[in-house]
Amino acid sequence: MVFNKEVLSDFNAARSFEWLETNGIGGYASGTVSGAHSRRYHGLLITATKPPVGRMNMISKLDETIIRGKERYELGTNQYPGVIHPQGSSFLKRFERDQFPVFYYEAGSIAIKKTIAAIHGENTTVILYEVGDAPSSFNFELLPLYACRDFHGLSRANDFIGQQYIFDEGNFRCLNYQKCPELFISVPNSKFIESKGWYYNFEYTVEQYRGLDYREDLFSHGRFNVNLGKGDKLGIIISTDDPSGKDAFLLFEVEQKRRERITGQFLRNE
Repeated sequence: MVFNKEVLSDFNAARSFEWLETNGIGGYASGTVSGAHSRRYHGLLITATKPPVGRMNMISKLDETIIRGKERYELGTNQYPGVIHPQGSSFLKRFERDQFPVFYYEAGSIAIKKTIAAIHGENTTVILYEVGDAPSSFNFELLPLYACRDFHGLSRANDFIGQQYIFDEGNFRCLNYQKCPELFISVPNSKFIESKGWYYNFEYTVEQYRGLDYREDLFSHGRFNVNLGKGDKLGIIISTDDPSGKDAFLLFEVEQKRRERITGQFLRNE
């Protein structure tokens, strides 16, 4: 499945196409091609402790921004009441889905490829970024947005979410609520800029169409910042297990080979 710029330039069309990555134990990652969530069930890491119950939306989004000098290009896309902000889907040039969902962005002469994969047998999602072209180095900012809720529910701003976190040598960990698993985010060679706060009124159009509550508030402790340039790669691990010592690209390689092996067996049995 491939979508080019002609389809992707229509936000409503791009939002109507969805992708799904599963981990084989009841957890998953999912979203729309546009980057804006349209369901409460979308998220980067939905864990499963006691399938088919016990699913939790741990982290909803990881919105990216390219910063070069005074130029700022926000690649994330979100729908709020009466507005789409930011409109990162305008930088989306191509989307592919073969074994994995792959997004190709171009902004300010910078080309970035993003691949998302759920790792089989564990509550882990990896996001791989590859810089294809860039006239000079730039800062790459990543904003994690947490839900930390039952995947049937919606998150509302509150005073009970955990304010504490640990960030050490690119590894971030927090416990947002006592009944939630710990959340780990590995962003190699990054700095973390604290900026705690709620982001209000994300709208999910499918839930609105169904006549259900469709607005959600998401929390963040701050932003990761990494310096990148042409040819660089950045592998991020989001997990309920400590990712220390793990490499996102190696995890992806193992997962890719596993799927290729299964596909090969299926084709031989045809």
